[in-house]
Amino acid sequence: MALIMWEPKGRELSPFRSLREEVDRVFEDFFRGWPSPWRAGWPAVEREFVPNVSLKETDKEFVLTAEVPGISKDELDVAISEDSVTIKGERKEEKEKREANYHCRESSYGAFERVIPLPSTVVADKAKAKLKDGVLSLTLPKSEVSKVKETKVKVE
Repeated sequence: MALIMWEPKGRELSPFRSLREEVDRVFEDFFRGWPSPWRAGWPAVEREFVPNVSLKETDKEFVLTAEVPGISKDELDVAISEDSVTIKGERKEEKEKREANYHCRESSYGAFERVIPLPSTVVADKAKAKLKDGVLSLTLPKSEVSKVKETKVKVE
């Protein structure tokens, strides 16, 4: 027995449409009348900073890049094991704006940590790191065990 209901006039097929609409209505009713940051002009709540990363693999190494804008090399801690990379740091940002009858100062602080698992083992003590223009680049040589060795197989 299927739970899918057909809704006419080109509306999408959705077995849980009415449930979703009811849950949305309950939440809207519950929060109605509460002050809303985006309506009251409150500053937006900044979400936790997590650096974006990309990992590229070649035959001999992995190249990992992480976006860490506004963070100096002294504020970064990079640890490499055989099968993962851990990037830790602390973000400190202060903004100040002064005008004739206006003075605004905002500060945001927060530590972050990101662990990136690697698909195969690397030689951690031969890794190289470079920070330029807010982008951390790590070159991680693969261990001999991890390097792909090609073996030709005769087809009979």
